[in-house]
Amino acid sequence: MNSNLFTSTLLKSLHILDCFTNDQQEIGIKELAKQIDMPQSSVYRIVQTLEFVGLLFQNKENKKYRLGPKFIFLTSKLGYLDACQRIVVKHMEALGRETGETVNLGILNCDEITYIHRIDCQHVLRPSFELNASYPAHKTGLGMVLLAELDDSELQYVYQNHAEDLGTSYNEFLALMQKIRQDGYAFDDQIFCPGLRCVAAPIAGLGGKAIFSISVSAPITRMDDSTYQATQRLVLKYALAASEEILGMD
Repeated sequence: MNSNLFTSTLLKSLHILDCFTNDQQEIGIKELAKQIDMPQSSVYRIVQTLEFVGLLFQNKENKKYRLGPKFIFLTSKLGYLDACQRIVVKHMEALGRETGETVNLGILNCDEITYIHRIDCQHVLRPSFELNASYPAHKTGLGMVLLAELDDSELQYVYQNHAEDLGTSYNEFLALMQKIRQDGYAFDDQIFCPGLRCVAAPIAGLGGKAIFSISVSAPITRMDDSTYQATQRLVLKYALAASEEILGMD
């Protein structure tokens, strides 16, 4: 398999930006290098480029960096995606009312899944993953349904980076992706977190390609096999309804 599938410098640049959780957080070169496991000299060169285009901004007093003013310009372009998210959240709220469980919204970030919204349930025992935090996509239902949308070269990249953790051959990994793609959903049975089950489905955007995924997650004590089957049908129902409404905007 080809080990040079993507531009590594660009990927590292995106990983650097991912280190910032908001525009008030300041991080120095040494800490950035540690977080993304890269030499400080290389991080410094990338950071200089990101600062030049306005994606990062340096505090001259402490020499640390924070997100730059270019993000104001970039976020002003998100009218379509904001509308899509509002539609999905509306259907998530309905799904939460019908299942009585936590509903999650995620986006794919390379080989990670980022939780961007959550509808909490009323149970004391409930999942509570950190919003805007990223987790290995191959360990979550939210991530697996979006990984299944990737092409072969992208799946090669994911497998190469997580082969040991996946514990399967590349062909077995591809077969799993194909099954998820055909089924239209993914089931995480205590893979990401012991005692927790999750069923997820993709939300389609322009052209039918998935842009989000939603899931219902609950402790196995409340999601036995029969409850899982009913939850699966509801997740598919609301994912399809949200996708149809988004596609109907055009």
